[in-house]
Amino acid sequence: MSSDARYAVIKARYDAAGQGHVFSFWDTLSRVEQSSLLDQLSVFDPGRVNEIHKAALKADEDTKHASPDAVEPLPNDVTENIVDAKKERVAEYRQKGLREIAEGRVAVLLMAGGQGTRLGSSDPKGCYDIGLPSHKSLFQLQAERIRRLQTVAEKETGTKEGSVRIRWYVMTSDPTHDATRKFFGWGLNGEKLRKEVNFGLDEDQVVFFKQGQRLRSLFSKL
Repeated sequence: MSSDARYAVIKARYDAAGQGHVFSFWDTLSRVEQSSLLDQLSVFDPGRVNEIHKAALKADEDTKHASPDAVEPLPNDVTENIVDAKKERVAEYRQKGLREIAEGRVAVLLMAGGQGTRLGSSDPKGCYDIGLPSHKSLFQLQAERIRRLQTVAEKETGTKEGSVRIRWYVMTSDPTHDATRKFFGWGLNGEKLRKEVNFGLDEDQVVFFKQGQRLRSLFSKL
């Protein structure tokens, strides 16, 4: 599809949803900027966004007119404070959590789209050396914690060694995406820049995605 045809299709979709104003400054953009804008807008369904917005407003309005008696407190066991819970309950929670991990029903989602500008660095925050004696980055520390948790889950659930994997989803942004992947050992074309990538996690265990990307396909592997 040509760029002009793509523009026409996407603009028609936004016009139909009453959101055509997002193209107000279209003619002031360069061709590269126009293409980038279309890329961003193409991942959203403006009609669906309108539906969600309408439902949220209705829910808010319904809440204002709801009787106080219509709201019931949550059961006590839902809000149990883990600090005050009995040791038996804490042990039970721990075992359930490790079992979920061992059976592949747990993943880690890391929001890593920001740069470390407030830390005096233009690199992704996860690359930053926070001053530990080991000089390990935040990304490396997180990876090592995931590896350790996999080992604990295997040992305490009697699962075969090396069979437990916690998938790690790392959300980036346009300014941080390539730098983050490189920090994990990946080149722009998906080639490995060093023998060990992902700080020791399996090659396909870490999934990088940008803010705004559709997530359904990413999480289908869980």
